[in-house]
Parts: sequence; structure tokens; C-alpha cells
Amino acid sequence: MKTKSWAIALMFFCTLVTASAQISWKLGVINIKPGLINVLNLGILLGFFFYGVGALIMIICLKYGELSVIYPIIALSFIWVNIFSPRFFPTDSMNILKWVGILFIIGGVAFVGIGSKK
Repeated sequence: MKTKSWAIALMFFCTLVTASAQISWKLGVINIKPGLINVLNLGILLGFFFYGVGALIMIICLKYGELSVIYPIIALSFIWVNIFSPRFFPTDSMNILKWVGILFIIGGVAFVGIGSKK
């Protein structure tokens, strides 16, 4: 099966959705006090929603693409979280090592994509 290019693009979008889920969860747990009721706040619920949407998107992508091509793209979620978290959490920051790590992730995903064409 050849992976459809639109499935790859949709998987890129999926990484933004799952990164949004992580940021939502972090926003939800910042002020949580012990107890189940406190865990069911908007940030936590929104995170579950985003993960559900991300799972549905991934299922669609997997139907029209190879697992070995589609799944490694999910690593791009690490990039989005690192780029967006300083905007939401002032104590988070980017440094040169994180940028180097991002370049390695991009390179790894690109190598997997190139390797799938051979």
C-alpha cells in the first residue's frame, strides 16, 4: 500500500491536536487539589476531547497509509509541545539543546519518510 499524501498531511494536523491535549491537561492539573471531583475540570476534559479527536484522525490516516510511515509522524507532537508550552507556562523555556533535539526529531521523521519510498 502506498501512503496517500493527504493522510500524511492529516497526520501532521493530528500532532497539533495531540499536543493541544497535552497542554490542556497541564493547564487542568496546575491547581488541582486531592480528590476526584477536582480532576474533572475543563482542562482535563478538554485534553480527553483532543486526544479522542486525535485518535479518530489517526485511525483515518492509518486506513490510507502504511503504519511505518504514518506513526513516526506522531513524534512531531514533541516539537509542538516544546514550542507552545512557553506561551502557556512562563516557567517553561526553550534553549539550544531543545532546539537541537527538535532538529533531530525532524530529521528522524524525514529519514523514515524517505526510507519508505525505497
